[in-house]
Amino acid sequence: MKRIIILICFALCAVTPLVAAGIEAITYSNLVSTISRVRSPAVSGTYVVYTASGRARYTGIAFEHENYTQVHSFQRLIRKDEFGKPRRTESGKLEDTILFYIAQIPPQTSAIRYRIVVDGLWTADPENPLQEWDAERGFSVSVLEVDSYEVFKTSNVQSNTVRFTCIAPSGQKVSLAGSFNNWDPFMYEMTETSAGMYELTLPLPRGTWYYAYFQGTTQVPDTTNSDRAYTRDGRVASVITIP
Repeated sequence: MKRIIILICFALCAVTPLVAAGIEAITYSNLVSTISRVRSPAVSGTYVVYTASGRARYTGIAFEHENYTQVHSFQRLIRKDEFGKPRRTESGKLEDTILFYIAQIPPQTSAIRYRIVVDGLWTADPENPLQEWDAERGFSVSVLEVDSYEVFKTSNVQSNTVRFTCIAPSGQKVSLAGSFNNWDPFMYEMTETSAGMYELTLPLPRGTWYYAYFQGTTQVPDTTNSDRAYTRDGRVASVITIP
């Protein structure tokens, strides 16, 4: 019974920030409950749990697939006893806290490259021995090899590259148009990769882009992407942002 209470305390100490980032509360709580010490990144399904020493005031992480433009803050895990108080060692000192961050593995990814910032100092992850030199950017990065998986959804598959996906009746001619090609419905024809599933991979520069699919002359939004907006002529278009 005592152990169950402690695990619940683990889960509740930081559920809100990551749930807002798109991880379901139950999944997040289960992942938090696996953290017992600082260790190398741990893969669980399509998620990765990163940990760092709680001695730092601040730790963050940035990923290559986001062009290192976003820094995600680690959360502090304070282990508590059955009375909800911070746990102490036998000598009466507070137990060391653990900093952690949980992220979902992007689809179609076999290796995650990232950097850690600790109290303002950028570095490779000291808990991950696999590192490589990024010659283009001029710094060392950590590398985590993961199992690639597929999700039929429009998404950034790598830096400045988007895989557009469309679900439509099989055997149709489906094309892609948007603000990136002046809404020309004849430039980009999609490929039916399996029955009723159409795809097109397109390089795009950073920015926010509006797009839609065309089945003949009929314009339809992307049903695999819930982010929508209205065009000037009052039609519904889908939206994707390249960071």
